[in-house]
Parts: sequence; C-alpha cells; structure tokens
Amino acid sequence: MSTEDFTARARIRDAAIKLFTERGMEKTSILDIAAEAGVSGGLIRHHFGSKDGLREACDTHVFDELVKFKEEVLANGAANPGFLPVFDARQLRYRRYMGRAMVDGSAAAEAQFTGIVDETERYFREHGMEMPDPRGAAAALAAMTGGLMILQDHVARALGEEPGTNEAMLRMSAAAGHLFLNPLATTEVLERAREALAAYRRKE
Repeated sequence: MSTEDFTARARIRDAAIKLFTERGMEKTSILDIAAEAGVSGGLIRHHFGSKDGLREACDTHVFDELVKFKEEVLANGAANPGFLPVFDARQLRYRRYMGRAMVDGSAAAEAQFTGIVDETERYFREHGMEMPDPRGAAAALAAMTGGLMILQDHVARALGEEPGTNEAMLRMSAAAGHLFLNPLATTEVLERAREALAAYRRKE
C-alpha cells in the first residue's frame, strides 16, 4: 500500500469516526463520509468494501487506541503515584465513539465488549482476587466503565462541568475510583443478596 493510499484510508476512517459518533451509523451515508474526508464514495468502497467494513475498521482502530491509552496510564501511574492522565480531544472523541458503538450495537462492538470482559476476568484470576463470580464481576465492571463512556456528557453536566473536557473526565474517573476503593455495601449485605439470588434460582 502506498503512502498516498494509507493517508486516504486514515482520512476516511477518521471522517467516519467523527460522523458515526455525531450521528450514528444508520444516519451516516457513504456520501456523507466521502464529503467529510474529501474523497469519492468509490475510494471508500475500494479501501473498506462497504459501510459495514468501514465501521468494523473504525471499531478496531478506536478499541486498539483506547487499550494503548489505558496501558500508558497504568504504566505511568505505577511509576508515579501522583500521575494524572490527560484526556485530550482525540481520547475524548474515541471514548464517545465507543459509547455510541455500544448503544448502536455493532457486531464488532459486541465482540470487543466480550473481549474486555475476558481480559478483566483473566486479570482477576491471575492476581488471585477472590470473588464468588469473577465472570459476573468482570462483566459488571466493563458495563460500568462503558456506561461512563456512553453517559459522559450527561454526567459532566450533572457535575457542572463542560462536556468533552479533560477536567470532566478526570472528575468522573476520580469519583469512580473512590467508589471502587470505598464500596457502598458491606460484605454482610452482599452475602445476603447472593443468598437471596441463590434461593430465587432454586425456585425456578
């Protein structure tokens, strides 16, 4: 692939990410993306085959970039306890895109969510984190994290912050971290809830 082809492919992908985030996939046409990217609809089909193929490429790119960002944050945070991540415009756009993709329900987004659950469950097990249902906990944690992506603008406004800003994301992240470190329920309450669920299942 030539440098020119690679540049066009990236420009198309970035234009699609922008429009899919703003409008959703169903309300975004190939011609809309072509106009945003400054290319022909035929070139989009040449690189991606179809709008579904383009969306899959966008999902994969965004997911990979968010994983890289998470790994960088974890590495820098481990080395420096006072480290604060910077949610720049690109990261905020990717997080908003991922939230929209989960709501719209693409096959790629579904697979990626399952992949996040798989990795989280593996982390729990590899680090000897004892819990009655590691898979359930992994799925719940992935859903809560994804919920912040989906509802980030609403959460920011509720906090009196400007949506789509680094300050809003830092405040949300700090609040979520506090809840993880300071659970709202006691061990006894959670155990009673598990017992009630087990009793309900025995009746089925």
